[in-house]
Amino acid sequence: MKYREIWKVYGKVFDKNTLYYLDKLYKDHYIEDDLTLISEGKEAIVVRSGKFAIKIYKIMSISYKEQVNYLKADPRIYKFPRTKIGIIYTWVKKEYMNLRKMYKNLVRVPIPYLYKGNILVMEYVGYEKGPLLLHDSYDSIENKEGLFFDILDQYKKIYNKAKLIHGDFSEYNIIIFNNVPYIIDVSQSIPTDSPYSEEFLNRDLNNILNISKKLDLDYDMKYIREYIGI
Repeated sequence: MKYREIWKVYGKVFDKNTLYYLDKLYKDHYIEDDLTLISEGKEAIVVRSGKFAIKIYKIMSISYKEQVNYLKADPRIYKFPRTKIGIIYTWVKKEYMNLRKMYKNLVRVPIPYLYKGNILVMEYVGYEKGPLLLHDSYDSIENKEGLFFDILDQYKKIYNKAKLIHGDFSEYNIIIFNNVPYIIDVSQSIPTDSPYSEEFLNRDLNNILNISKKLDLDYDMKYIREYIGI
């Protein structure tokens, strides 16, 4: 995809400010002429631009009530504009903050570089043909137990060092690159002292238990909780 084609293809779900920020990133050499679409979801698209991954949230596709509830669950964000633009901009800032905090605490995540409006710029993690999710990797993993404990160690650092709860920790939000896991999609992550922390944590732990089963391992919830230090 050529850079100028983004607006033609996604113009209905972006706004003029998106184009302005994209042009600024282009001039600052974060965006190249040739881009590769990595993924497209209901709320955002992610494109590769050389060593960068550019995540662009769709202005017109926001789930207003859901996003507001997630933001209200985070005690760090006590005030934010209740408009579509305001919510998205706050959401992107929150994702950047969470990535930065995890990265500083040695969690294996894409390096966060900057954010502008509804756009997040981070490190591209993956192969030339694209990122490989854990969901698509089970059959090719050689050391399943080693990988599982690496995943546990990443969550242990998220919880105990970064003092965060991922909130959507699953096989779809773990990239396998050079045989090690990278954690992605941390926009919904909340501090461990949030009133909603137990709900988010239980969801993550159940997903970790499911990953264990899919790796043909026999670890129960008690062991997982004790290993992480919960």
